[in-house]
Amino acid sequence: MKIALASFVLAGCMVLFGSAADAQRSSYGYGGGVHASQYGPSRGYVHSRVWIPGRYERVTERVWIPGSCERVWVAPVFDLRYDHCGRAVRVLVSTGHWQSIERPGHYEERCSLAWRPGHWAPRGSC
Repeated sequence: MKIALASFVLAGCMVLFGSAADAQRSSYGYGGGVHASQYGPSRGYVHSRVWIPGRYERVTERVWIPGSCERVWVAPVFDLRYDHCGRAVRVLVSTGHWQSIERPGHYEERCSLAWRPGHWAPRGSC
């Protein structure tokens, strides 16, 4: 009688748990504390994730540098001319003045450090 009762309980456990692997999974809580949603579709393995810590990354970006305006002194221009008597006379051709020169703009590559926060990523993707 005792043997029949024990075999009846054992058969009931096997029907309830299905197979030995399913019995182990259900008794240990899906692989030793791993959440059930991490199992792949009917494969029975765990997708593990790793923590990628935050870090600084060197970022290179192209920046437009606008042109500058520079003031330059233009010296007066004198020339030797001859008068009606044949004497050399120094004559002012153009007066001295300030001239504004516009320098063209250009692009420049600038490096800086950018903070990338930490995040979870699937194992093998980093």
